[in-house]
Amino acid sequence: MASHNFDEKKSFDDEIRSASDTNAQTPVAIAEVYNPKLKAALAKTSLNGWSRRSFMLYFVVMIGFLNAVSSGFDGSLMGGINVMPQYLNYFNYSSVGKSTGIVFMIYVSGNCAGALIAGPATEVYGRRGGMFLGGLFILVGSIVSVTAQSRGAFLGGRFVLGFGIAISTTAAPTWVTEIAPPQWRGRLGSMYNSCFFIGSIPATGSMVGSAKLNSTWAWRLPLILQIAPPLIVMSCVWFCPESPRWLISRGRTEEARQILIDYHSNDGQSNAIIELEMAEFQEQIAVKREAPFWDYSALFSTRNRRWRMVCLTLMCINGQLAGNGLITYFLTVVLQNAGVTSTHTQLVYNFANSILSAFGAFSGAALTDRVGRRRRLWIGSFVLACLLAMVGALSSKYGQKGNTNVAGANASIAFIFLFGLVYAFTYTPLQALYCAEVMSQDMRAKGMAVHILISNIAGFINTFANSVGLANLNWRYYFVFVAWDVVASVLWYFLGVETHGRTLEELDVIFDAHWPARASTQKVVVKLKADGSVDVLGEKPST
Repeated sequence: MASHNFDEKKSFDDEIRSASDTNAQTPVAIAEVYNPKLKAALAKTSLNGWSRRSFMLYFVVMIGFLNAVSSGFDGSLMGGINVMPQYLNYFNYSSVGKSTGIVFMIYVSGNCAGALIAGPATEVYGRRGGMFLGGLFILVGSIVSVTAQSRGAFLGGRFVLGFGIAISTTAAPTWVTEIAPPQWRGRLGSMYNSCFFIGSIPATGSMVGSAKLNSTWAWRLPLILQIAPPLIVMSCVWFCPESPRWLISRGRTEEARQILIDYHSNDGQSNAIIELEMAEFQEQIAVKREAPFWDYSALFSTRNRRWRMVCLTLMCINGQLAGNGLITYFLTVVLQNAGVTSTHTQLVYNFANSILSAFGAFSGAALTDRVGRRRRLWIGSFVLACLLAMVGALSSKYGQKGNTNVAGANASIAFIFLFGLVYAFTYTPLQALYCAEVMSQDMRAKGMAVHILISNIAGFINTFANSVGLANLNWRYYFVFVAWDVVASVLWYFLGVETHGRTLEELDVIFDAHWPARASTQKVVVKLKADGSVDVLGEKPST
């Protein structure tokens, strides 16, 4: 047997490209893969990313991405609006404290309430129906918030807005993950949540200019921007294809096959990837029938499913308690702790942080199919702990009133931005993708709803606690999240399951293993031949 270089790691695209340059009498490549069947299908089928059908796919998934844009608007708008005197004086709020905590908390409450119906709505009405329904609530909530003349109306609008976003952000990532070809699932799925920043950047940028208006339009104008994404989604979603997996679960097999041919081929003909997908879809759906739409107990009925829920819960909680809430909603307060007191400067920094974080998120999305999930999460969490510790240490020394050390204060601000960059690279691309991946077909809609619910319960506590904690503990509060990031790193290392390189259906075998986290790192050494066949040479030990 030929010797194999186990340290050499190639992407599927690189390996397949090397296949085309090798003659038919010699092995094309010796490769380490997670799924030999998928590898063989990929060797026989090269999906052209520049074909007309691929661009059709890009267009339709962008409609799904707009649901993340809606979430990005709110996630960044309130952080900037919360420092505007025009807003604070109009509603008689302060930038921190219980009253502000309630404003942020009511949105989270709407998210939690919306999550209760998001799963059933996405199962019963389909993924497109869930996106439409969520968009309708987002539109209504945005209009009520923009036109609010009282605290009650503003809080009501934010509740409805949160309710709608819970539904749309359950349906949309489920749909994107299920409509994507297996070889592009990581990139397209991670791009979904990264589009948070397509909402975040114009939101923060608009506030830099609108803050100069000496009226309530200073904060109403940015809120108007939030109306655009749901309008586009509601107008276009019925022209998009439904999830093939959902269609097969409803007995609409030929319709599902045609969608795969339309979006997973170059020439409108079936291919090896499509045949593999159809076989796996039908096999899993035949074995696992969906429970009634009101029954969530099926999510915990077997060891396989409980481990899936552990992975989902890790992402929900760690993604919320990494310290990102400090940056997303309370960046202006964190900047004050670092010595930045000018409202205009705080808004400019808020805008700059959105751009930098967007760079981190889209870079992370682009590398998702190369870096994988598990390793990025445990290493990234540890790096976040180190960066936030530096923010706390520098803010304690150089963020006090009367500080004259400009370099020290600037260093504190630099570490704040670095934290946002690393968080966006580590967590933002994976938050929705990973949760959708670790769920089986019959669990996915309800599981994604639980993802929204758990994330927002953590966010509910986190947001209110941040407001009070920052007001009372100042920079010392950062070290609560430093400790949690260290814990998260350990949890990801021992419990996180790698989903990269496998079809969604194949993950069933991984979650049936004695220790899924370890089993998920097991690779198979294969010899890929010029005729597209694959010989399994052996297994590489888990890492």
